[in-house]
Amino acid sequence: MKNEKAEAQIARYERIIKAATVMTEAEKSALVEWEKKHVTGDGEFGTSDWPSLEPIISRISH
Repeated sequence: MKNEKAEAQIARYERIIKAATVMTEAEKSALVEWEKKHVTGDGEFGTSDWPSLEPIISRISH
């Protein structure tokens, strides 16, 4: 079971990396603004927590 979880996490990060390569300029700007407010270094949020990431991943995961 642990191996399946690790593989799922790796696949998720691979999708995040792919999403970063297809983001529009507007999406990139929105991410930067979100990060300024939420990614403060306290560990509560990271870039991968951006709520608008899911629609981008859906767009590339046909």
